[in-house]
Amino acid sequence: MIENLIPFYNPTEKIVVKATGCYQYDSENKRYIDFESGVWCANVGHNHPRVVQVIESMSKEIMHHGYRFRNLYSEKLAAKLNDLTGFKGGQSVFLSSGSEAINLAITISMHLTQKDKILKINNSFLSAYGYGHLTSENPHKTDVEFNNTDCIEDINFENIAAFVLESGGASVDVVRFPDKEFVLKLVSEAKAHGALMIVDEVTTGFGRTGEWFGYMHYGIEPDMVVTAKGLGNGFPISGVTINSTLVNQLKKNPLNYLQSHINDPLGCAIGLEVIQIIGDEKLIEKSAKTGTYFREKLSILMSKHPDKITDVRARGMILALEFSKQVDGNSINNRLFDNGFLVGCKTNTLRFLPPLSLKHDDIDNFIVTLDALLTNAAMESEQVHIESTAEER
Repeated sequence: MIENLIPFYNPTEKIVVKATGCYQYDSENKRYIDFESGVWCANVGHNHPRVVQVIESMSKEIMHHGYRFRNLYSEKLAAKLNDLTGFKGGQSVFLSSGSEAINLAITISMHLTQKDKILKINNSFLSAYGYGHLTSENPHKTDVEFNNTDCIEDINFENIAAFVLESGGASVDVVRFPDKEFVLKLVSEAKAHGALMIVDEVTTGFGRTGEWFGYMHYGIEPDMVVTAKGLGNGFPISGVTINSTLVNQLKKNPLNYLQSHINDPLGCAIGLEVIQIIGDEKLIEKSAKTGTYFREKLSILMSKHPDKITDVRARGMILALEFSKQVDGNSINNRLFDNGFLVGCKTNTLRFLPPLSLKHDDIDNFIVTLDALLTNAAMESEQVHIESTAEER
């Protein structure tokens, strides 16, 4: 295969040619059940016919325009996000990626508070660059240890512009959900010191956790909601939605921000349709129910292999299964891929963020395959032990 792409990541040699629903197909027409929704984007399933129809229709009308015009699709999508977040009188802007949106939200918070740092939980991944970047050289972030309520008292809030909450990170620490008490104390302290509340719903938004947004599990009222991934179902669109208080503050103290694909009508039309599909197909309810079914199946598997599986974590359709140190998680993941399952793997943990329409049969097939792989791994390990013992004799 001719290699013309910069190798920023390491794909297999397989060539994907099509995707539909919960499945992707390679050039040999082998089917893979996608437990990652691409990169956690295809919440309503790959190539949903209604999304395809919108793309076809909009490509014949308009996809992009300059700064002279407004378009009704962005206006309607902003109004819909106000409804979903409860931001009466709120406003939105639409960009292309989650990293852009997070950085803009932080820029707004710094502009309005005249402070230059953000507070985040240490296992959060906020953006690939800028204010939310994980690098130790980022001078703008202050980390608080995950679920360590006691250490909140040691935080210097003097220069904190915003607390940015990621309520179920899938990147850094592989799907861990902060305790409600911990989050509520952080929010209370941050607001008491004049910091804004930003919720990062790039991964957890649009039904992924069994609610429209992950922050809704905590009973908090954010100032800004950042969205991406599931909003476009694979098409690159992100959003920053602010409450009416910030709207009024920005009117008095404006912030100039422009980029090429701001409020593009194509992405906004797709976002509108995705939200409508989630409602019409009752995917929020399905996410909660199917997630419970999946979690129960993983828990049963853990009870069957207690020496190999140490933890199962889940909220809606964002789940993780953690292996013990004796299991080679990467090897298991590669074997799952060979058997037609697309699963995430990091720090010896399998990660699952499938389309919300995932069928129980697909979960059952996965469980049977993983069970067999773990059983065979145990048998192979035992055989190696027997051969080693025999050699010693």
